[in-house]
Amino acid sequence: MPGRFRGLTDQQWEVIGPLIPDPFPGYVGRPHAPFRAVVNTIVWILITGARWADVPEEEGFASKSTAHRWLGIWSEDGTLDTIKAYLLGDAQNSGLIDWERGSVDGSFVAGKGGGEGVEYGFKGKGLTLHSLTEKEGKPLSVISTGAAESERGQVIPLLDTVQVHTGKPGRPNKVPHALQGDKGYDSKELRQALRKRGIAPMMSRRSWPDRKAPRGRPPAKPIDRWKAERTFSWLQRKFRRLVVRWERKNKYWNGFILFALCIFWVNLLIL
Repeated sequence: MPGRFRGLTDQQWEVIGPLIPDPFPGYVGRPHAPFRAVVNTIVWILITGARWADVPEEEGFASKSTAHRWLGIWSEDGTLDTIKAYLLGDAQNSGLIDWERGSVDGSFVAGKGGGEGVEYGFKGKGLTLHSLTEKEGKPLSVISTGAAESERGQVIPLLDTVQVHTGKPGRPNKVPHALQGDKGYDSKELRQALRKRGIAPMMSRRSWPDRKAPRGRPPAKPIDRWKAERTFSWLQRKFRRLVVRWERKNKYWNGFILFALCIFWVNLLIL
């Protein structure tokens, strides 16, 4: 979108607007702020990385307090997770997701928020973004933890958050047929957990001086993990708010992450 962001286009709103539920069905009192203006404000903060105090006071944008409040509500009540699930379903029906092989990776993000983040090591040391992508590097799920948390321990939570609502019968949770990872994900327990889910592990083996070479066929090596690393560049180049965590409460930070994924898939669906 060239130039200054002035709000979602009609095409973008036609995709994401119907997925936002009415929180007060049948309510006849004072109407809430238009959701299109609320989403415009949140996405403006997400793209520019600006302060809430700098939200434009012009038509098409909501007040900073209104947008901030709805961001927290939608993050906590599962609205953004549901929207992402339906967008992934539309992408699945459009042939935009290749489940042949997925990749997992982590990326460091500086943390300046304090507040709830102190409990998880976000202040000072920062945090880690964990990403699960499909074969071509499109993000299926992104979660964050403290910088000291094990990346291996986030693989199963990443898989559990990939819900795909296609409008067809079947389980909404989908997983790639194989999963790539670097040597940091080499773990016997993780490989067993993946195989129980029907996923072929493709993690590089760590080298130890006293480790014997495995018998039989050599394990498959990651082919194109650079696509998983490229995903972080996509997200942080497009959404400047994800470069540094400024939010003091986790619900707002997680809300921005989910909004970034939603806008990413909306843009692919309207191409």
